Amino acid sequence: MNIIKAVIVEDELAASKNLVDLLHRENPEIEIIEVLDSVKSTVRYFKEHQDFELIFMDVHLGDGICFEIFEEIELNKPIIFTTAHDQYAIETFKVNSMYYLLKPIQQKELTNAILKFKKNNYNSIQKQFDVLFENIKTKRQHYCSTFLIPNRGDIIPIKVKDFAFFYINRGVVRGVTFLAGSYTMEKKMQELEKDLDPEVFYRVNRQFIINRDAVDKINYPFYGKIKVTVIPEIDENIIISKEKSKDFKNWLMNG
Repeated sequence: MNIIKAVIVEDELAASKNLVDLLHRENPEIEIIEVLDSVKSTVRYFKEHQDFELIFMDVHLGDGICFEIFEEIELNKPIIFTTAHDQYAIETFKVNSMYYLLKPIQQKELTNAILKFKKNNYNSIQKQFDVLFENIKTKRQHYCSTFLIPNRGDIIPIKVKDFAFFYINRGVVRGVTFLAGSYTMEKKMQELEKDLDPEVFYRVNRQFIINRDAVDKINYPFYGKIKVTVIPEIDENIIISKEKSKDFKNWLMNG
């Protein structure tokens, strides 16, 4: 049996432990030789070590986005990315034929990723990274800046930045502005998520997408979960799952 040496780059301890458990469950030929938890430590390690064949890498790390690593070093190793919510990163992975896993990682998806790694010939990976990172950096120019909102026979242009949050109410998507105006949106939540800059807006759950500036406070009503209070107030509980809680806090702190 050929041993595949792998490195994990993941800042959440529970997530890295879960990945190790999943790997060992069905892929005993994979040996985890290092677990790294930041952009800084990963750059330092990769500058000194190249004795591995595969990397599992989270997109959002505690001190930045993982693509910053490739501005510091040249790397020609296959990577399987993991991400909880970054819609544009997912679309970019698809375009560049890179494999990614959505958190929480499922055993079947992980197995498929390993099979793809074994079959593919990873040539010119650094060139793919360069294109990928450049796309990520320039994407913000292409997010929607104004929504055209039908209102009583008229169409009202409202700046996207003026929306505090979007939510589903009885099957209808509504946008609420910081001035407490409430408007019916013609887009579905999935479509809105693609139009919104993820540096400014975060989809906290199936029902809500919130603006960073709308967050008033957070607390912990249940173990590991987060309750978010927004401005303007809404008579709904905005709950973030345990799996998303750390990613949400990193997003909130690093904006």
